[in-house]
Amino acid sequence: MKKCASCSKDLPEAALHCVFCGAKQAPAPAVPASSVAKTAFGYSANEVMQQLGQQGQQPQQPSYQPPPARGNPGSQPPPVGGYQPPPARGNPGSQPPPVAGGYQPPSPQHAAANAATMFVPGGGPPAQQPYSPPQQYNPPQQQYGNPSPGYGGGGYSPPAPAPYSPPGGGMGIPSPQQPTPAPLPTVQQPYLGANTGVARSSRPIEPWKDALKLMMFVWGGVGLVAFVTPVLTDPAMVFNWDAIIDGEGKQKIPALVWAGVALLSIVFAAIPMMSLPRGALAAVLGIAGIFVPVVVAGDIGDHWQILIQMIGTLFLVPGLLVRHEYTESLLARVLVTIGVVCTLLPYLVPEGGQIPLVLLIKALIEAGSGMEIVIIGLAHIVLAVLCLLVWMPGPATAGAKIFAWAVILFPVAQFLLLVLARGDIGEMISKAPGTLLIWVVGVPGMVGVLYSVLIGYGGATVIGKQLE
Repeated sequence: MKKCASCSKDLPEAALHCVFCGAKQAPAPAVPASSVAKTAFGYSANEVMQQLGQQGQQPQQPSYQPPPARGNPGSQPPPVGGYQPPPARGNPGSQPPPVAGGYQPPSPQHAAANAATMFVPGGGPPAQQPYSPPQQYNPPQQQYGNPSPGYGGGGYSPPAPAPYSPPGGGMGIPSPQQPTPAPLPTVQQPYLGANTGVARSSRPIEPWKDALKLMMFVWGGVGLVAFVTPVLTDPAMVFNWDAIIDGEGKQKIPALVWAGVALLSIVFAAIPMMSLPRGALAAVLGIAGIFVPVVVAGDIGDHWQILIQMIGTLFLVPGLLVRHEYTESLLARVLVTIGVVCTLLPYLVPEGGQIPLVLLIKALIEAGSGMEIVIIGLAHIVLAVLCLLVWMPGPATAGAKIFAWAVILFPVAQFLLLVLARGDIGEMISKAPGTLLIWVVGVPGMVGVLYSVLIGYGGATVIGKQLE
């Protein structure tokens, strides 16, 4: 113990600050830790070894005086050189008679206290032996506290445990040091679609990864079914592969492109690959299906309106799909605008001194023959104009995906309207079933649904990867 430099209170030797006044204390002198390191009970290794050595040299039992009985503090048995048990608690005045040889049996409470422990192999009272004069026990030089009452002045005084002082000063028992947990790894949140009821992200991650494979499987299968369907059944069975077998020169190419695009669409969907190369292959297949038959026919210069509308499909369908997923993308809006301009241009450019749009309006007013052509043309114009709603500010999708599929399926409605206007749909089903599926790959002036789907989803996948 030491005194506080300010208030003179008793403080432990290792205290750096006074717990009473808070004054800073001089550091304790450095003592080798190996020699004075104490256990939780206040003992050091050197003291224990010294005591064991002295016990080996002096086998006699040190004198011990029991504490006064708790029941009657005034009654104190005379000190005896040997061991004196404490009086019974039930009757403080009663004292058992001494036993010959200087030893008296301990009370049950002291017998339990002197039992052997895991640290001291002995325990219990020693065996009876003749009385010998007690010898003085020399305690260690360093005393810990005052001797407890009831112990002889020359007897052994157990050292008091030193109070714990944390390294930073002050009193108390520090809490065990808790390890700092490692930060959890960040996981990218999944993309939430438009129908989840949660705010959409303007930068989704591969939104067409699964849709592209599904579309390639489904529409590739539809293309193969349409290819193997008989073109004519009366007066003879005619199939599309007859053009490949019996055709001459350029006549083989349209049928080969049809079968090749449908088959490769299924193959590329089944092969494991990343979304970007799969989308690029799908877009190439769609472009080849649209333009190769037109280029082979060699009449592009005479029908520039057909060519410009096909080019418009390359921009319009992918732009609408991208606008649906990337609601803040300016590129998607620009692509849709280019597609709308290419779609409307054939109706606005004068031909033979007449504007085709004006001619359509006059034909609608006159309500003459060929109204199905007028309705198809006007519906095409209205659909293209409605696609300009993509310029609405995000996060609204402006119905872009709905308009994209309206553009894709427009050839189906166009073909069915023309067939119904002719009034011979029953005869076509019985004699020419293959002609009812011509909308799958289209004809000059009509973009097939198979090619529009491949261009739309393949092009959207390629563009979307650049926007992520």
